[in-house]
Amino acid sequence: MTEASKGFRAGDFARFAVALLISGLAIWLLVRQIDLQAFLNAFRSLTPLMMVLIIACFTLGLLVRGLVCWLILGKEFTFSAAFWAMNAGYLLNSILPFRLGEVGRAVLLVRHGKGKHNYPEVFAAIVTERMMDLMIGSLFFLATLPLMVGESNLKRVVIITAIALLIGSVIIFFSAWRRENLIGWLDHRFGSKKLIKNKILPALDKLLTGFQIFLKPKLFFTAFLLLAISWVMSMVEFGILQHAILDHPQWWWPLLITPASAFVNALPSAPAGLGVFEAGAVAAYSLVGVGKADALAMALVVHAVQVIIPIFLGMIGIYLMGENLGSLVRSTRSQAGGSKLG
Repeated sequence: MTEASKGFRAGDFARFAVALLISGLAIWLLVRQIDLQAFLNAFRSLTPLMMVLIIACFTLGLLVRGLVCWLILGKEFTFSAAFWAMNAGYLLNSILPFRLGEVGRAVLLVRHGKGKHNYPEVFAAIVTERMMDLMIGSLFFLATLPLMVGESNLKRVVIITAIALLIGSVIIFFSAWRRENLIGWLDHRFGSKKLIKNKILPALDKLLTGFQIFLKPKLFFTAFLLLAISWVMSMVEFGILQHAILDHPQWWWPLLITPASAFVNALPSAPAGLGVFEAGAVAAYSLVGVGKADALAMALVVHAVQVIIPIFLGMIGIYLMGENLGSLVRSTRSQAGGSKLG
């Protein structure tokens, strides 16, 4: 084993340990603060019909997200490939740390596109979708600010996040728009260094090629609107649960809870975001006075649906695409072990 390999494995282990620590801490904090009887009573409020509605909303949201992936990737990919690869990526996120499912999704799409595609371009399309996700979540979060009393620190964080995403989007737009000029300038400025000229600049060129949706306003806003609809489906899930469990729920609470739990779920954690998703939802609900037991019950239901259905669909997708879960995991780890742009 080389020193580089040892270094990577040591760093990988350290990151995994930190992720487990964060999940463990989140679970410990939740367990020690929850009234078990109130928690069980919240679950007893649910009916089979409500669970069917929640599953239906989530599945519809998945289909809409699959359509967004297909639009962003382009016509050289089929909707079927985009949808099944997306769910396979969610499956990998549920069994692997560090959100490697996005890497695995790109690996699958490279293999199953109609033409010849390179990994950086496909990965850039996935990054584009994630950036749009963050933008939409921030906008929903911002929409709750006039309805919230106090919490000036939270408002400040949301506003700063939205501004940062806007600036990042503008930078990406102009970089993709002036891609050839930017690559030429970087080559002139730093091209004397072999690593930059032979590795970094070609990878950056391919990455910026994957951001071309930013240069197509109609396609961009169509994808943006569809992603917003998928967010609304998640909010409806919380709305159904609120109606069943809480005495006096407010219609706008899911606009706060859904992005809050999603943002916290982006933190390093155990596979499937175990513990951190629930902690984010409970913390957000506590801001509007909802008890921790009720909030945890709702978060667990939503999170369970978000994990179990994509695992099921991901297994189907891997089978239909003629892949093998074990080999896909190895390919994903191998790709993640090198440069994500290479």
